[in-house]
Amino acid sequence: MSRVREAEALDAYSSLVNFAAERVGPAVVKIEIESARARGREKQGQGSGVIFRRDGQILTNAHVVDGARTVRVTLADGRQFEAGVFGADRAHDIAALRIGARNLPVAELSERPLKVGQLVVAVGNPFGLGWTVTSGVVSALNRELPNPQGGKLANLIQTDTPINPGSSGGPLVDSKGRVVGITTAIVPFAQGLGFAVPTITALQILGKFLAPENVASAPALGLGGTQTQIADWIVTRNRLKTKEGILILEIKPSSPAAHASLKLNDVILDVNGNAVRSPREMARELERFKSGDSVTLGFLRESTKRRVTVKLNGKQGAET
Repeated sequence: MSRVREAEALDAYSSLVNFAAERVGPAVVKIEIESARARGREKQGQGSGVIFRRDGQILTNAHVVDGARTVRVTLADGRQFEAGVFGADRAHDIAALRIGARNLPVAELSERPLKVGQLVVAVGNPFGLGWTVTSGVVSALNRELPNPQGGKLANLIQTDTPINPGSSGGPLVDSKGRVVGITTAIVPFAQGLGFAVPTITALQILGKFLAPENVASAPALGLGGTQTQIADWIVTRNRLKTKEGILILEIKPSSPAAHASLKLNDVILDVNGNAVRSPREMARELERFKSGDSVTLGFLRESTKRRVTVKLNGKQGAET
C-alpha cells in the first residue's frame, strides 16, 4: 500500500472515530460516589455513564454505584447534579440513575446486531469537562466472565478497545455514534481487553426497573415502557403532534406486541390516531377495546414514524 493510500485510510478511520465520539460525547457523564465510612473516611469512587432520556435518566454499571451513599453527576457542559439510583442489577452489572434536569442531550440506544471485526469506540468522562476516547473492533461476542457479585456476566461484547480507568459505565458505540453496549472494567486480569454489556441486555434490565403503574396492559399488549421526550428535530421531521411518547423497554414473548414485531427502543405515539404520551394514557385508550379487536399503533423506530396493526391477544401484526 502506498503512503498516499495509507494516509487516506488513516484519515477515513480517524473521521469515523471522531464522528462517533462527537455524536455521543455530549450525553456522556462523570459519576462520583461516596459510600459508607471506612476507617473514619468516606470511601469514594467514580465512573462514567450515558444519558438515554432527555429528562435526566442515565445508564451506568451497577458496580460503579454499588454501596453509594451519595451520587454526583457531572455533565459534559460542567453542570453538576445529585443523582438517585432508581434501579441496579448486579447480576448484569447495569444500573439506572435519575437527575433533576430536562432537555438534555441523549445518546441513541441501538440493538442492531454486531459483527466480529466491526469498529467500535469507547467514550468516557472520568474527569469531567471532557471525554476520553479509545477505539478498536469487536473481538468476540457472547463472552462470559466471573462476576465479583457472584455467578457470571454472560453475553458480553469483547473488544480490543481499552477501557480507561474511570470510563467504566460509559458507552461503547458504533461508527454512527449509536450505543451498542455499556463498558465494564471490573475484571482485573482483562488488561488489553475490553468488555461491554450489550445494549439489548441493558434495555431488558431497564424494563424490570419500571414501577407497576408504568406497565401498559389494558388489555395487555405484553409490553412495558416509560414516558420519554422526543427530540425537536424528530418532531419536525415527522410532523408529530406531541413531543412525548412511550419508550418500549420490555416485550413479553408470544404477546400481541411481539407478534406485531414491535421492538425494544421503539416509541409509541398514538392508538388509532389518538396521541398517547404515557403508559397510563395508552391504557385508557385500550380500555375501549376487547380481546380480539385490532388497533393501529403509531410509533417511532430509528427516528422514523411507522404504523402497525395489533390484534389484541392475537398473533397478527402488519407494519407499514
